Amino acid sequence: MTKGYPHVHAKVLMVGPDLSLHGGIVSVVKGYLDAGLPEACDAFEYLGTGIGSSKLGKSVAFSRALIRYAMIMPSYDIIHLHISARGSYKRKSIMARMAHKAGKYVILHDHDGEFKKAFEEGGDPYRRDVRKTFSIADRVVVLSEEWRDYFSKNVCDLEKIDVVHNGVKVPDQPCSPCSRQDVLFLGRLDARKSPDVLLRASREILSRFPGTKVVFGGDGEVEKNKSLAAELGIADRCEFHGWVAGAEREELFERAAVYCLPSKNEGLPMSVLEAMARGIPTVATPVGGIPQVINDGVDGVLIPVDNHQALAVALSHLLESSELRKEMGTLARKKILSSFDINLLLSEILDIYCNATSGN
Repeated sequence: MTKGYPHVHAKVLMVGPDLSLHGGIVSVVKGYLDAGLPEACDAFEYLGTGIGSSKLGKSVAFSRALIRYAMIMPSYDIIHLHISARGSYKRKSIMARMAHKAGKYVILHDHDGEFKKAFEEGGDPYRRDVRKTFSIADRVVVLSEEWRDYFSKNVCDLEKIDVVHNGVKVPDQPCSPCSRQDVLFLGRLDARKSPDVLLRASREILSRFPGTKVVFGGDGEVEKNKSLAAELGIADRCEFHGWVAGAEREELFERAAVYCLPSKNEGLPMSVLEAMARGIPTVATPVGGIPQVINDGVDGVLIPVDNHQALAVALSHLLESSELRKEMGTLARKKILSSFDINLLLSEILDIYCNATSGN
């Protein structure tokens, strides 16, 4: 037994994005690894599916990963595949079918907030292929009860679905949002994450809070959003840091009075969990697994999608009251400690592995 975890009497091969990349799946996997997943198994290996910036580059990288996969997969008992929609799905579906044909225990772990959009816009052949792939999985892991309900109605049998929320390592000490003034956004700057909604809300509130800046940490459409900030007349009150990690990411959390993620859709965003774990009150939209984390008005605030007016009201309410920020941030941290600590969620993954070895 490692760190109080049950020992998995099986060899596990986990497959997902290369760990040098950015994004939520990488953060989740690194959390599992740091929390002791490899030590809890008879044998464990993580295989990244390669790095490529173009379609050709990704194809070449995946071809190399697939050769490696074909060589090592037969020696493992459990194949745990992290997937999202579109290209990631196509790659992992090949791997899932290979593992199934080889008689392995196959776990498909979906992370994508756009799975529903891709599934419903993909056409009948794509939907049939998705259902076929998920039908051969022994277990399907999703990030929230909402996603469980969607998958059970549209993709695969309810009986094979497990809900395992994302988890984060909780810092020993919280940040101090009651003495800070900035609004923080972390994530890819694209239409799905809606940084433009935050910028439009900011135009309505920044004149009331002269010490506040709106801080963005993420890659993607950076120049497009810088241009929008200039168009809105708030460029001097906005900071764009590009993708941030490590100490730089922690510095931005330390500066934050409020964390904001006004996404159109999500799986279960790691940045929301990270902010709440640090005691930072969070304003987000009720999409994906977020309503499982934020109890509106208690340990965070939920606002409608694409509603910058509602976001402006929520941000103003928090920025004008340090006591409210402290109270809400304290409850947010307690929520993460009780339900979303990485050690708790890794235990749930290991339980799935143990059930596989016991034949359940």
